[in-house]
Amino acid sequence: MVSEKTIYRMLEKNSLPAIRVGGQWRFRKRDIDAWIDNQIQKVEFEGDHRILAELEQSEIDLAPLIDEENVWLNLPSMSRDEILSWMVLHAKFQDDVDRQVLAESVRLREQICSTALVDRAAFPHPNETEKFRFSRKRVLIAATREPINFLDPHGHQPRVIAMILARTLQGYLLAISRAIKLFSDSQLIDRLTECKDPVDVISAIREQEDRLRKR
Repeated sequence: MVSEKTIYRMLEKNSLPAIRVGGQWRFRKRDIDAWIDNQIQKVEFEGDHRILAELEQSEIDLAPLIDEENVWLNLPSMSRDEILSWMVLHAKFQDDVDRQVLAESVRLREQICSTALVDRAAFPHPNETEKFRFSRKRVLIAATREPINFLDPHGHQPRVIAMILARTLQGYLLAISRAIKLFSDSQLIDRLTECKDPVDVISAIREQEDRLRKR
């Protein structure tokens, strides 16, 4: 899910578990899966975002993953668990997903460690991503009138919640890398909380992604 150039760059830095046989690199799937899990833990538990810089920005645009029906604006004050459940119950995705089980999985993940990774945004996701067999990757966006206490140890209180529903852990890692870069920008958060229409939200995110690519 990333370019060959990115993989070779990571190999040169000894960032990936691999062995060289003759002139070729060899990878074991179980080692790569374990590495991905470890990187996600570093991002979420330790706040180490350096590994995200290795990922190609062009691979993980969020705007195409957002449906207008999955954008909610000017939501009233809720607790963390209330807004997570509300988003899952009102989201548009395939009918075979058990929404109650999904909501509980998202809440359980949040109890392990807060996903409010930046000052005014949070990025919740299911505890077991692959369990739900999503038909495609989606991002749900909610903007609230007031900051929400996400019980984050760093004191982050988000007003924008970007829930990532990916089919795999790898897909989640690619999405979270872009989400952190996007929503760390306070001007984007200000704009999203003032938007009156889901189309404007998607447009604002697309424009911000365009600016990221030009940097």
